[in-house]
Amino acid sequence: MRLQGTPEDRKNRALMLAPPKFMKFAALSCVFAASLLLTACPNGQPVNGQLTINITNGGGSYNPASATVQAGTVVMWVNQDSQPHTATSPGAFDSGVIAPSGGQWTWVASIPGTHPYQDMIGGKISGTLTVTQITPVGQ
Repeated sequence: MRLQGTPEDRKNRALMLAPPKFMKFAALSCVFAASLLLTACPNGQPVNGQLTINITNGGGSYNPASATVQAGTVVMWVNQDSQPHTATSPGAFDSGVIAPSGGQWTWVASIPGTHPYQDMIGGKISGTLTVTQITPVGQ
């Protein structure tokens, strides 16, 4: 592309066409971050997979009621009851209302520790989710 006009006009137009330096840095940062994610998450899947916790018919329990996962695990609650429920651990996660008859809520386990949680609607259901640090491969 040949720019016409005075040298000053050509310089100004060239600067307008060139992406700002911060844009180049941002693009390179995104490529670097994506490469790290692909390394840590082969095939776009979390390293530690997924855990499904079912809220059983009749609102009797979370199944499993107790589970241990590594940080980064996708935890999904599925409400199989005919009534709405929640999965709430103050300070860690709060599903809000999970719709009845197949409603789902997903949380990526990100806060290490033991998290007791309960249904804030009925209050009868409780469970425990323990989140551990990621164990490096080969250890």
